[in-house]
Amino acid sequence: MAIHVGIIDQDPVRLVTALLHRKFKAEKVIFIGVECQLQQYEQLSKVLTPKGIITEFFQIPSDINIPLIKSKIVELAERLKQEGAEVCFNASCGLRHRLLTAYEIFRTYHWPIYVIEPFSDELCWLYPYGLEQQQVEDHINISDYLTIFGARCQLQDEDIRSVLDTTIETLGQKWASNAYELGPGLATLNYLATTCRKEQKLDVELSEKQQGYRELKMLIDDLNDAGLSNFENGILTFTNEAARRFANGEWLEWYVHHVVEAIKHDLLTIQDLSLGVQVYRKIGEKEVRNELDVATVVNNKLHIIECKTKGMSSDGDDTLYKLESIRDLLGGLQARAMLVSFRPLRHHDITRATDLGLALIGPDQLADLKTHLHEWFLAAGGTEKASFS
Repeated sequence: MAIHVGIIDQDPVRLVTALLHRKFKAEKVIFIGVECQLQQYEQLSKVLTPKGIITEFFQIPSDINIPLIKSKIVELAERLKQEGAEVCFNASCGLRHRLLTAYEIFRTYHWPIYVIEPFSDELCWLYPYGLEQQQVEDHINISDYLTIFGARCQLQDEDIRSVLDTTIETLGQKWASNAYELGPGLATLNYLATTCRKEQKLDVELSEKQQGYRELKMLIDDLNDAGLSNFENGILTFTNEAARRFANGEWLEWYVHHVVEAIKHDLLTIQDLSLGVQVYRKIGEKEVRNELDVATVVNNKLHIIECKTKGMSSDGDDTLYKLESIRDLLGGLQARAMLVSFRPLRHHDITRATDLGLALIGPDQLADLKTHLHEWFLAAGGTEKASFS
C-alpha cells in the first residue's frame, strides 16, 4: 500500500493537494499530530475519505521533548516497515522541532521525502537526489479548501443572473469604465432598489429632485435599453428581481465574477470559481456566517474578492480588517484577498490595505479590470498554460 505521512500544522493545505496529485499513488495518509489537533485531522479526513484515500491520526506528545517525540515516530516507522508499505514523507508542514525530528527518522529508512514549495506549488524532492520537480495538479475546490479550515459552505443552487444574459458584461463594463461620473447616480439607484426590496415590490416613485439627476437618468436609460426596467410618469419599474438586485449594487460582484470566468478560459491555474459563497464557522456554541462575494482557487490557493459599490469614508478600516481576518481564517498563510471598490479610496485605506497584504482595485483601474485581475492571478504562481494528463 502506498502511504504518505505528514505533520499537521495551522496551514495543512499542502498535505492535501499533494495527495490529489494523480501522478502519486496515495492510497492512505497518516497525519502526525498532537491531541489538540484531532479536530483538524477530522476536517482533513472529511475532504480525503470521499476521494477514496484512507486516513489515520498518529498522536505524538505535545511537549517539546525531542527524545520522546523521536521514540513515537520511530514506533510508527517500524510499524510501516513491518507492513512493507511504500512510504513517502511530506515535509511541507509542521512545527520545526517536530518536522526536523521526523525528517531525520524517515531519512534513515531511505523513504522518499518531498516538500511542496509554497509559491510555485511545485513538488520538490529532498530525497532521493536527482528526481525531477513537478507542478502539483490543481484539484482542490472551494468547498474542500474551506472544510480544511473548519468551515462549511453553501454554494448558490440557482443562478438568478441567468435571466440577464449578456447584460452583466455590457452594462458592467460600461458602468465600471465610468465610475467617477456615475458614482453619485449609482448611489441613488442603489437607494431606490433598496426601497423596492424593503417594500417587497419592483416599482418605486422618484421625487422631482431625483428625476432631475443627470447621472441617474443615464443609468435608468441604460437599464431601459437593456430591458431591465421601465421608467414612465416618474415611476421606475424593474423587470424582475434579478434586475432589481443588479441595480442594488450586485452588478459589480456579478461583473467581477463574469470577468474571472473569462480569464479562466486562458489561465489554467484557476481551478474553481463561485459567486456569493455562504460560509459558516463554529465559534463555541455559536455559528457565524460570512459571505464571500467572489471566491476562487488559483494554483491551490484560496482567493477572496470583496466588491464594494458604496464609499468607505466611515467604515474603511472595518471593511479591510474584516477581509484580512476572513482571508486568514478561511485560507491560511497562502490565501489571498482583494477589495474591488467602485468608489474612490482614501490614501489611508490604500496604506492600510498594503499593510494588511490586501490587493486593491479602485475606480481608476476598473476600466481595465480583466488585465488587473489576470496579473493578480498570475502572481499566485504555478504554470500558466500547463495541462495534466
